[in-house]
Amino acid sequence: MKKVLSKTLLAASISATVILSGCAATGMTDGETRAVVGAVIGSAVGGEFGKGDGRRVTKLLGAALGGYLGATLGRNLDSSDKSYVDTAMNNTPDNRQVRWNNSTTGANYAFTPTQSYQATVNQAPTQCRNYTMLVDMGGQPERVQGKACLVNGQWINAQ
Repeated sequence: MKKVLSKTLLAASISATVILSGCAATGMTDGETRAVVGAVIGSAVGGEFGKGDGRRVTKLLGAALGGYLGATLGRNLDSSDKSYVDTAMNNTPDNRQVRWNNSTTGANYAFTPTQSYQATVNQAPTQCRNYTMLVDMGGQPERVQGKACLVNGQWINAQ
């Protein structure tokens, strides 16, 4: 089940950093910026699967899923929430839930790292984790599942 990630993920991460700089200058919202970054990374990861025309399809699906996840997280996460997520990704054992409330946005979060594993990014072993996050903004809770890998000290969504 472990898919070896290649230089593509690293290139996408670097591209995402450049995109973030450009998006900040255009006045895009955090949600819009994260949607763009999610789509870039999702496309790169999707390109790791399939062959020929199948690879094009997985890239498109990866871009769509990455864009959706980026927008969903971007709508809700601010810098304090990102800090909670980073702390949970770094320190919380698998299948242990971390909860917090953002008093500024009114959002309630439940974040659970579900599986830790090693993948290869740029020919180097890299720590990755699957996770589930429930976000409740006072209505129907929204469930987000994803994967992230630790690249250069930053958790990068890989799905």
